[in-house]
Amino acid sequence: MKKILLINPWIYDFSAYDFGIKPAGLLRIAEFFRRKGAKVDLVDCLEGCSTHKDEFGFSKIRKERVDKPETLKNIERPYFRYGISINEFSEKISAFSEIDEIYITSGMTYWYPGVHLAIKLLKERFNKTPVILGGIYATICHKHARLTSSADTVWKGNFLDRACFYQNGFYPAYDLLKDREILPLQLTLGCPFRCSYCASRMFSPRFEMKDPVNLFEEAMHYNRLFGTKSFVFYDDALAYRNSEGIKRFLRIVIASGMQFNFYTPNGLHARFIDEELADLFKKTNFRDLRISLETSDEGIQQFTGGKVTNNDLKLALRNLKEAGFSKKDLGVYILMGASYIDMERTMDDILFINSLGAKAILASYSPIPGTLDYRVLVRNKIIKEDIDPIWHNKTIFSELLVPSYIQKAREIRRFTSNLNKT
Repeated sequence: MKKILLINPWIYDFSAYDFGIKPAGLLRIAEFFRRKGAKVDLVDCLEGCSTHKDEFGFSKIRKERVDKPETLKNIERPYFRYGISINEFSEKISAFSEIDEIYITSGMTYWYPGVHLAIKLLKERFNKTPVILGGIYATICHKHARLTSSADTVWKGNFLDRACFYQNGFYPAYDLLKDREILPLQLTLGCPFRCSYCASRMFSPRFEMKDPVNLFEEAMHYNRLFGTKSFVFYDDALAYRNSEGIKRFLRIVIASGMQFNFYTPNGLHARFIDEELADLFKKTNFRDLRISLETSDEGIQQFTGGKVTNNDLKLALRNLKEAGFSKKDLGVYILMGASYIDMERTMDDILFINSLGAKAILASYSPIPGTLDYRVLVRNKIIKEDIDPIWHNKTIFSELLVPSYIQKAREIRRFTSNLNKT
């Protein structure tokens, strides 16, 4: 029997928060190998590290302050490793005697120090076992990962055939997790839009949707097995083609009489939130809804892809309020720190959202290799094409463009927090 070890590495960042995300892709790989007869184990560096859960079950993550990489030495903010201690990790991997293959996933490109550290420790423990690296960092920064990670193989794109996404009964191996209070569900792949700052198409070149009946069966599977009643959607375009997709799924939930909670931290397309969808969201216990806007500047909206207009947002919020949602339930993402959105514009965006009776949620800008935004920044010599991925960090990238950005951003965040409470 082949023995396979899966690794979800640490997060290295200035801040991190657990919005119910799990290494679903890695756990699909677990299911794939188990069906082939392999014995699969998981070491998740983030598991068991939740602290101070909020009313929705989301939480802060246990952290340890660490030295900043050389490129970040001039940044005043403290830098952390989020997750279990290095000793805990070493103890966990030492519990395995022989391993045939090791698969390690990767999240944000600028979290790569956690990936590199995990591979280093794995190589010390299993010096003859091949290590295969995949995930976001491995795909977007493929060259950097190949040259610096020490992985034996760096996989670009999706490891599994897309047919696995549609196969009824092929679910991520969430049984390998200890915390299953909130689990991800996924109805769709990809996004039909071409936003200049988004890398979605590097993973899913076209929009696809699974059968909502199968998705409901998946939710019921987790409920029966683990008692899970709360689910998070990280789909890039959950509300798109909603009559055949999310509306149908939610009608099935209502007909079943099941009482679930649903969350959308990835942001919804305002354009597709009509009266019927808003009503279905309310009846099926969607909570802390997040909607994407990025900016209220109509020129910039068109420049970045034309995904949404101010009128789209106004209609969506009106529909949601008429369905029974209030300001505390409605957050609208505003992009802060992009080269084409100055700080004054951001203040206007915040006030615009507040005038509509919703909370402004500030999303710090991060340039992603392979996107139009990144190519423009390189062409204009604002950044180098092979810049250290550490500088993709959403917390500090804009410091490259505006030296006083961090202080201004802090002031804007305080202002936004106070305004959201009114």
